[in-house]
Amino acid sequence: MFIDGDRFRGRNTLQLNYLAPDEVERVEVIRGPGSVVYGSEALTGLVNVVTRSYTGDTSGPFRFTGGGWSTGYGSAASSFTTYDWVKGAGQGFDFIGGFAGRWGGDYQTSLGTVPNSDYQSVGGNIKLGYSPDIGQRLELSLRSYSEVDGRAGGVGGAPGAPYLQVRQDPNQVHSARIAYTGELDGLVKHVESSFYVNYFDTKLSTINNTINAAGITTRTVKSTSHVIGPLVIGGRSLAEIPWLSPWGATKTTVGLDGFREARPGSELTSETITRNGTTGIVTSDVFSPYTKQGPDTTQSNIGTFVLHEWKPIQPLTLSAGGRFDWFNTTTDTSPLASTIPANVRALYASKANVDQTAPTGSLGFVYAVLPSVDLIGNVATSFRQPTNSELFAVTATQLPNPDLKPERGVTYEGGARFHTTNAELKVTAFDTHYENFLQTVAVTLNGVGGYTQSQNVGKAEVTGVELEARWQMTPSVNLFTNFTQLRGTNTATDKPLPFLAPYRGRVGIQYADPDGAYSILGVIDWAASKTRIDPAQEYTTSGYAIPKLYATLQLGKLVSPQLGDTKLILGLENIFNTAYVDASTFVNRSYPRSFTNPLVETGRNISVKVQHTF
Repeated sequence: MFIDGDRFRGRNTLQLNYLAPDEVERVEVIRGPGSVVYGSEALTGLVNVVTRSYTGDTSGPFRFTGGGWSTGYGSAASSFTTYDWVKGAGQGFDFIGGFAGRWGGDYQTSLGTVPNSDYQSVGGNIKLGYSPDIGQRLELSLRSYSEVDGRAGGVGGAPGAPYLQVRQDPNQVHSARIAYTGELDGLVKHVESSFYVNYFDTKLSTINNTINAAGITTRTVKSTSHVIGPLVIGGRSLAEIPWLSPWGATKTTVGLDGFREARPGSELTSETITRNGTTGIVTSDVFSPYTKQGPDTTQSNIGTFVLHEWKPIQPLTLSAGGRFDWFNTTTDTSPLASTIPANVRALYASKANVDQTAPTGSLGFVYAVLPSVDLIGNVATSFRQPTNSELFAVTATQLPNPDLKPERGVTYEGGARFHTTNAELKVTAFDTHYENFLQTVAVTLNGVGGYTQSQNVGKAEVTGVELEARWQMTPSVNLFTNFTQLRGTNTATDKPLPFLAPYRGRVGIQYADPDGAYSILGVIDWAASKTRIDPAQEYTTSGYAIPKLYATLQLGKLVSPQLGDTKLILGLENIFNTAYVDASTFVNRSYPRSFTNPLVETGRNISVKVQHTF
């Protein structure tokens, strides 16, 4: 995951909680040769969240130029959202900033209320820009969010109540980023450079119950883990050099990126209550004060890359990319929690300071066989060094694995794209082969479940087909659909990889009033049943089709011009209140199946949102 082109790492779950939807301008999914530019950790691509920047005239005296507010309600969790923002510009400067708040209770499904799924989040962002000349821009971005939430299920939260209750209180991030973009007149035509600092801080509270066959809780472990940091410092620079040669137009992109992540060892306090298995009477109650559970760790990375794009003839574009990464991961050898298995404790010393290098690359082409038909092909190698969190971090629900090896892969892609003014169809097939594939696995510790650990599963293969289509049937009516088929296999054991949805997609239709007064959107999100599983890791899931309706009403046109740019946005999701489970949801097979293991998705939800822009 990236934000505005820079890596966003430090937590391996719930990263999207650090962003308010209203501050996002667009989300880019980059695949194939493009991932060479962003880092070898992107095994098959990356997601880049682009936040809103100021648009408009920055000349003249400084003044406020606009802003807005929005507020919304959702019935499924009695949720409430708000976002208030303002922007201004002058003398070459500009700014845009906002405050966000989100609150929700335990959400509803057709099977009942999902316990420990409530949340609250407050935060804000500001982006300051300066354009000394046309084509030149300096930008400073600041972001801070703090939230409290319960993990009802999924990674780190499965199996959920009554066995495991995990809460984050608080879960915080503080970010700063400074960036420069410039259009130049020399050999180098375009440059980008950025430097960022992200700091995370979380208190993770866990209640882990052991329940016997008679339904009596025989052991309760209450713990609070203070996950300090990490502090992540990084940056990125690139230059684009377009040039002409007798063999066609060419563009070369060269660059350098890197980061350093410093993660102090977590601190843990716990209380262990033991009860009689027949009567439930407490037999012992042991309290442990805050102690440091894990050692301090760091991980550093420097990568250099080059991407060469060549157009030897008008219909054909070729690309070739190369990258070289150096990783250094360090850990102290103490303190180590006494609960960590002895074989894991011994590994820390042998992994105290490890260097790893990785060359990766890609080759690709786009060939326009007809003005409206393109053929696409690509082959790319990939590499991912396990994070210092996966290797060494100790939390209330996560066990370390210092013996992890880097993932390596190679991906083959091929496809076609048909496009006209009013329609587009793109089909892509891919085949990826991995070595030392990393997977989150549910494990037990001293006979107690509720823990997860990253493990290498040997060799694996993932194949798939993706289809995207859009047809502007009339100026007001737009039809669209997408479809994905996935199949993953652990080729060392010939067992299916877990948590891959075999078939899923979306079909929708949108009507937009020619006068811009309103629009109506209807979609159906669907997935096929999943029966090809490794029963030691997951359960079968049923297929589903979830219809959703949305309407956007421009009140300034429908009600009164005095309302200006005021929108009423209505939504009706999961219309038939279907109970369903996404096949990609993590499950802990050490526990029985329930509506938190795997986690059942949200039931019927009625949403109302008012948004005013001035």
